[in-house]
Amino acid sequence: MKRLDDYIRANAAAFDTETPQEGAEERFLKKWEAGRRRVRIFRAVLPAAAAAALAAVLLLPPADRSTDWLRTADNTPQSIYCNYMAQVAKAWEEAGPDEMLSAQLRSLTDESIPLIDLLPEELDDASQAEILRKHYNTLLDGVHQLMKTR
Repeated sequence: MKRLDDYIRANAAAFDTETPQEGAEERFLKKWEAGRRRVRIFRAVLPAAAAAALAAVLLLPPADRSTDWLRTADNTPQSIYCNYMAQVAKAWEEAGPDEMLSAQLRSLTDESIPLIDLLPEELDDASQAEILRKHYNTLLDGVHQLMKTR
């Protein structure tokens, strides 16, 4: 690169004598305007993306302080699962005919095989209940968040 710079400096007179090709100025202006347009789009999108990220952070509960939606359930796997299903059923009733909300609820809560059936039988009830409580509280955080934004 140094040699190219030296060559241009040494032969500057030769570079300055030629006129640009016809249409070059318009071509350069189009490229320059396209670059400015990208900057304008970036300046418009960046604040919107930052606001969306901030809203997501403020609306979602912190991971270590999730609401215990299942606090009324006994500490047995069956009780936790039944309480979870009751809250999901209530959310479905509240959703009513809203197809978009129903689709979001379905994607969040549908389980082809419920977690309670997947837990190993070797675990005692207290361990199973703890796993179910954490999992279903996380899902219920999303359900309640969906219902708030409705």
